[in-house]
Amino acid sequence: MFITRVLGVLFLLLCLYYLRIFALRQEPLTVVQMAALLCAAAILFLQDRPERPNAIWFRGWRPVAWPGWVVMLGGVALMLAVFLIVDRDSHSVTDTLHRIVPTYSLLAALTVKLWYERTGILAR
Repeated sequence: MFITRVLGVLFLLLCLYYLRIFALRQEPLTVVQMAALLCAAAILFLQDRPERPNAIWFRGWRPVAWPGWVVMLGGVALMLAVFLIVDRDSHSVTDTLHRIVPTYSLLAALTVKLWYERTGILAR
């Protein structure tokens, strides 16, 4: 639970950074990015504690069941697709990072939540 709280706080701090960018540039896409970061923080802060996982998909970070493999490979494919879409019209590395960090934060929050639920760590 400590890791989820720390990640949630980091995502909230990133949201403040994007709020500063919005105040300076007033780009509408920044509001969407802030919403993604707030959703990522909410996912991590509002986790329920399962008594026992329905099925264990992961041991450590390694998938041990086919749904775990599907989630892991699907997540990697989604991250690659997002990178290719975002990087297509970027002018610099900073451009790419500013556009990709909120989406990757949301994916990381979903991954951590699913990992906690499917390894039984919260039940301990």
